[in-house]
Amino acid sequence: MGLITCMIIEDEVPAIEELKYLLSKHENIKLLGTALDGESGLQMAKKLLPDVVFLDINMPVKNGIEVSKELKENYDTDIVFITAYEEHAVKAFEIDVVDYVLKPFSEERINKTVARLQERLRFKKENNEDFKKQVKNIIKELHTNENTIKKIPCELNGKTILIDVKDICLCFTENEKTYVKTKEKQFLTNYMLHELEGKTGFFRAHRSYIVNLNNIKELYPWFHGTYKLIINDDNNTEVPVSRSNVKRMKELLGL
Repeated sequence: MGLITCMIIEDEVPAIEELKYLLSKHENIKLLGTALDGESGLQMAKKLLPDVVFLDINMPVKNGIEVSKELKENYDTDIVFITAYEEHAVKAFEIDVVDYVLKPFSEERINKTVARLQERLRFKKENNEDFKKQVKNIIKELHTNENTIKKIPCELNGKTILIDVKDICLCFTENEKTYVKTKEKQFLTNYMLHELEGKTGFFRAHRSYIVNLNNIKELYPWFHGTYKLIINDDNNTEVPVSRSNVKRMKELLGL
Protein backbone atom coordinates (compact mmCIF):
# COMPACT_ATOMS: atom_id res chain seq x y z
CA MET A 1 0.00 0.00 0.00
CA GLY A 2 1.62 3.25 -1.16
CA LEU A 3 2.13 6.28 1.05
CA ILE A 4 -0.21 9.19 0.34
CA THR A 5 1.02 12.67 1.29
CA CYS A 6 -1.59 15.32 2.03
CA MET A 7 -2.29 18.86 3.18
CA ILE A 8 -5.32 20.46 4.82
CA ILE A 9 -6.39 23.98 3.81
CA GLU A 10 -9.25 25.04 6.08
CA ASP A 11 -10.04 28.28 7.94
CA GLU A 12 -11.64 26.60 10.97
CA VAL A 13 -9.12 25.18 13.46
CA PRO A 14 -11.58 22.67 15.05
CA ALA A 15 -12.30 21.21 11.60
CA ILE A 16 -8.55 20.87 10.94
CA GLU A 17 -8.00 19.09 14.25
CA GLU A 18 -10.92 16.70 13.66
CA LEU A 19 -9.72 15.81 10.18
CA LYS A 20 -6.14 15.37 11.39
CA TYR A 21 -7.38 12.94 14.03
CA LEU A 22 -9.40 10.87 11.55
CA LEU A 23 -6.56 10.77 9.01
CA SER A 24 -4.05 9.76 11.70
CA LYS A 25 -5.83 6.41 11.95
CA HIS A 26 -4.51 5.53 8.49
CA GLU A 27 -0.83 4.51 8.48
CA ASN A 28 -0.46 5.20 4.76
CA ILE A 29 -1.57 8.86 5.09
CA LYS A 30 1.16 11.41 5.86
CA LEU A 31 0.12 14.97 6.68
CA LEU A 32 2.68 17.48 5.38
CA GLY A 33 1.08 20.65 6.69
CA THR A 34 -2.02 22.80 7.24
CA ALA A 35 -3.03 26.34 6.29
CA LEU A 36 -5.83 28.66 7.41
CA ASP A 37 -6.47 30.55 4.15
CA GLY A 38 -6.42 29.81 0.45
CA GLU A 39 -3.44 31.93 -0.59
CA SER A 40 -1.00 30.68 2.07
CA GLY A 41 -2.27 27.15 1.49
CA LEU A 42 -1.65 27.44 -2.24
CA GLN A 43 1.93 28.65 -1.70
CA MET A 44 2.56 25.84 0.78
CA ALA A 45 1.17 23.25 -1.65
CA LYS A 46 3.46 24.54 -4.40
CA LYS A 47 6.46 23.93 -2.13
CA LEU A 48 5.41 20.63 -0.52
CA LEU A 49 3.72 19.08 -3.60
CA PRO A 50 1.37 16.74 -1.71
CA ASP A 51 -0.48 13.93 -3.46
CA VAL A 52 -3.79 15.33 -2.24
CA VAL A 53 -5.15 18.52 -0.66
CA PHE A 54 -8.18 18.48 1.63
CA LEU A 55 -9.60 21.86 0.73
CA ASP A 56 -12.39 24.00 2.17
CA ILE A 57 -14.32 26.12 -0.33
CA ASN A 58 -15.41 29.24 1.58
CA MET A 59 -12.13 30.76 2.80
CA PRO A 60 -10.55 34.20 3.09
CA VAL A 61 -8.03 35.71 0.64
CA LYS A 62 -8.51 33.01 -2.02
CA ASN A 63 -11.41 30.55 -2.06
CA GLY A 64 -11.12 26.81 -2.54
CA ILE A 65 -12.39 26.83 -6.13
CA GLU A 66 -9.63 29.26 -7.15
CA VAL A 67 -6.97 27.27 -5.29
CA SER A 68 -8.10 23.96 -6.80
CA LYS A 69 -8.09 25.32 -10.35
CA GLU A 70 -4.52 26.54 -10.03
CA LEU A 71 -3.33 23.27 -8.48
CA LYS A 72 -5.08 21.16 -11.12
CA GLU A 73 -3.71 23.25 -13.98
CA ASN A 74 -0.09 23.30 -12.85
CA TYR A 75 0.50 20.33 -10.54
CA ASP A 76 -0.38 16.65 -10.33
CA THR A 77 -2.39 17.23 -7.15
CA ASP A 78 -5.67 15.53 -6.27
CA ILE A 79 -8.35 17.56 -4.50
CA VAL A 80 -10.85 16.55 -1.81
CA PHE A 81 -13.30 19.34 -1.03
CA ILE A 82 -14.42 19.62 2.59
CA THR A 83 -17.36 21.96 3.19
CA ALA A 84 -20.57 22.46 5.12
CA TYR A 85 -22.52 23.38 1.96
CA GLU A 86 -23.95 21.00 -0.62
CA GLU A 87 -24.56 23.71 -3.25
CA HIS A 88 -20.90 23.70 -4.30
CA ALA A 89 -20.95 20.04 -5.34
CA VAL A 90 -21.68 20.53 -9.06
CA LYS A 91 -18.95 23.15 -9.40
CA ALA A 92 -16.55 20.92 -7.51
CA PHE A 93 -16.94 17.93 -9.77
CA GLU A 94 -16.50 20.14 -12.84
CA ILE A 95 -12.94 20.56 -11.57
CA ASP A 96 -12.48 16.76 -11.39
CA VAL A 97 -12.02 16.40 -7.64
CA VAL A 98 -11.57 12.99 -6.04
CA ASP A 99 -14.24 13.51 -3.39
CA TYR A 100 -16.60 16.00 -1.80
CA VAL A 101 -16.99 15.57 1.97
CA LEU A 102 -19.59 17.41 4.01
CA LYS A 103 -18.98 18.64 7.55
CA PRO A 104 -19.21 17.48 10.24
CA PHE A 105 -16.82 14.65 9.40
CA SER A 106 -17.47 11.05 10.33
CA GLU A 107 -14.92 8.26 10.57
CA GLU A 108 -16.88 6.12 8.11
CA ARG A 109 -17.00 8.88 5.50
CA ILE A 110 -13.27 9.70 5.79
CA ASN A 111 -12.48 5.98 5.48
CA LYS A 112 -14.34 5.97 2.14
CA THR A 113 -12.35 8.99 0.99
CA VAL A 114 -9.04 7.33 1.90
CA ALA A 115 -10.12 4.20 -0.01
CA ARG A 116 -10.82 6.35 -3.07
CA LEU A 117 -7.42 8.00 -2.75
CA GLN A 118 -5.71 4.61 -2.56
CA GLU A 119 -7.49 3.50 -5.72
CA ARG A 120 -6.58 6.77 -7.41
CA LEU A 121 -2.91 6.31 -6.47
CA ARG A 122 -2.90 2.77 -7.86
CA PHE A 123 -4.50 3.99 -11.09
CA LYS A 124 -1.95 6.79 -11.45
CA LYS A 125 0.96 4.42 -10.88
CA GLU A 126 -0.27 2.01 -13.54
CA ASN A 127 -0.89 4.81 -16.01
CA ASN A 128 2.48 6.39 -15.26
CA GLU A 129 4.22 3.14 -16.20
CA ASP A 130 2.23 3.03 -19.44
CA PHE A 131 3.10 6.66 -20.11
CA LYS A 132 6.82 6.03 -19.61
CA LYS A 133 6.66 3.26 -22.20
CA GLN A 134 4.86 5.61 -24.58
CA VAL A 135 7.49 8.30 -24.01
CA LYS A 136 10.27 5.86 -24.88
CA ASN A 137 8.48 4.98 -28.10
CA ILE A 138 7.87 8.63 -28.93
CA ILE A 139 11.52 9.47 -28.37
CA LYS A 140 12.55 6.71 -30.76
CA GLU A 141 10.23 8.15 -33.39
CA LEU A 142 11.58 11.65 -32.80
CA HIS A 143 15.07 10.69 -33.94
CA THR A 144 15.56 12.31 -37.31
CA ASN A 145 18.88 10.53 -37.77
CA GLU A 146 21.41 8.67 -35.70
CA ASN A 147 22.58 11.74 -33.80
CA THR A 148 19.91 14.45 -33.60
CA ILE A 149 16.46 14.62 -32.02
CA LYS A 150 13.65 17.17 -32.09
CA LYS A 151 12.56 16.94 -28.45
CA ILE A 152 14.30 16.42 -25.10
CA PRO A 153 12.54 14.46 -22.30
CA CYS A 154 12.74 16.38 -19.01
CA GLU A 155 11.30 16.08 -15.51
CA LEU A 156 9.02 18.58 -13.76
CA ASN A 157 6.98 17.89 -10.60
CA GLY A 158 7.11 14.16 -11.15
CA LYS A 159 6.01 14.38 -14.78
CA THR A 160 7.93 13.74 -18.00
CA ILE A 161 7.83 16.81 -20.23
CA LEU A 162 8.96 16.78 -23.88
CA ILE A 163 10.71 20.06 -24.72
CA ASP A 164 11.15 21.20 -28.33
CA VAL A 165 14.86 21.64 -29.07
CA LYS A 166 14.15 24.95 -30.83
CA ASP A 167 12.64 26.32 -27.58
CA ILE A 168 15.73 25.52 -25.51
CA CYS A 169 18.05 28.44 -24.74
CA LEU A 170 20.83 26.52 -23.02
CA CYS A 171 21.72 23.35 -21.15
CA PHE A 172 24.05 23.26 -18.17
CA THR A 173 25.37 21.10 -15.36
CA GLU A 174 25.20 21.93 -11.67
CA ASN A 175 25.93 19.66 -8.70
CA GLU A 176 26.35 16.69 -11.04
CA LYS A 177 22.88 17.18 -12.54
CA THR A 178 21.96 18.36 -16.03
CA TYR A 179 19.35 21.04 -16.68
CA VAL A 180 17.53 22.30 -19.76
CA LYS A 181 16.46 25.96 -19.76
CA THR A 182 13.80 27.57 -21.93
CA LYS A 183 12.87 31.27 -21.87
CA GLU A 184 10.52 30.84 -18.91
CA LYS A 185 11.39 27.60 -17.10
CA GLN A 186 14.15 25.22 -16.09
CA PHE A 187 13.89 21.41 -16.24
CA LEU A 188 15.95 18.47 -15.03
CA THR A 189 16.96 15.87 -17.63
CA ASN A 190 18.60 12.45 -17.43
CA TYR A 191 20.88 13.22 -20.39
CA MET A 192 24.54 14.06 -19.79
CA LEU A 193 25.68 17.41 -21.17
CA HIS A 194 27.93 15.80 -23.80
CA GLU A 195 24.99 13.65 -24.95
CA LEU A 196 22.83 16.75 -25.40
CA GLU A 197 25.63 18.45 -27.30
CA GLY A 198 25.69 15.62 -29.83
CA LYS A 199 21.91 15.31 -30.10
CA THR A 200 21.07 19.01 -30.39
CA GLY A 201 24.07 20.49 -32.22
CA PHE A 202 24.25 23.28 -29.62
CA PHE A 203 27.46 25.28 -29.25
CA ARG A 204 29.80 24.21 -26.45
CA ALA A 205 30.51 27.54 -24.78
CA HIS A 206 32.11 26.16 -21.63
CA ARG A 207 32.65 22.80 -19.97
CA SER A 208 29.41 23.37 -18.01
CA TYR A 209 27.30 24.99 -20.74
CA ILE A 210 26.00 24.33 -24.23
CA VAL A 211 24.01 27.10 -25.92
CA ASN A 212 21.40 27.36 -28.67
CA LEU A 213 22.94 30.24 -30.63
CA ASN A 214 19.53 31.00 -32.13
CA ASN A 215 18.43 32.11 -28.66
CA ILE A 216 21.14 34.60 -27.71
CA LYS A 217 20.60 38.35 -27.97
CA GLU A 218 24.06 39.82 -27.39
CA LEU A 219 27.66 39.04 -26.54
CA TYR A 220 30.64 40.99 -25.29
CA PRO A 221 34.37 40.44 -24.61
CA TRP A 222 35.29 39.42 -21.07
CA PHE A 223 38.68 38.87 -19.39
CA HIS A 224 41.76 37.30 -20.99
CA GLY A 225 40.25 36.59 -24.39
CA THR A 226 36.99 35.08 -23.08
CA TYR A 227 33.45 36.23 -23.93
CA LYS A 228 30.05 36.41 -22.26
CA LEU A 229 26.78 35.51 -24.02
CA ILE A 230 23.48 37.11 -22.97
CA ILE A 231 20.68 34.58 -23.39
CA ASN A 232 17.27 35.68 -24.67
CA ASP A 233 15.36 34.39 -21.65
CA ASP A 234 13.35 35.95 -18.81
CA ASN A 235 16.47 36.37 -16.67
CA ASN A 236 18.93 37.58 -19.33
CA THR A 237 21.16 34.69 -18.26
CA GLU A 238 24.89 35.24 -18.82
CA VAL A 239 26.96 32.31 -20.08
CA PRO A 240 30.78 32.34 -20.20
CA VAL A 241 32.59 31.35 -23.39
CA SER A 242 36.01 29.87 -22.65
CA ARG A 243 38.96 31.21 -24.64
CA SER A 244 39.43 27.88 -26.46
CA ASN A 245 35.85 28.08 -27.80
CA VAL A 246 35.79 31.73 -28.92
CA LYS A 247 37.08 31.03 -32.42
CA ARG A 248 34.40 28.40 -33.05
CA MET A 249 31.71 30.76 -31.72
CA LYS A 250 32.78 33.52 -34.12
CA GLU A 251 32.75 31.08 -37.03
CA LEU A 252 29.23 29.92 -36.20
CA LEU A 253 27.98 33.50 -35.82
CA GLY A 254 29.81 34.78 -38.88
CA LEU A 255 31.88 37.28 -36.92
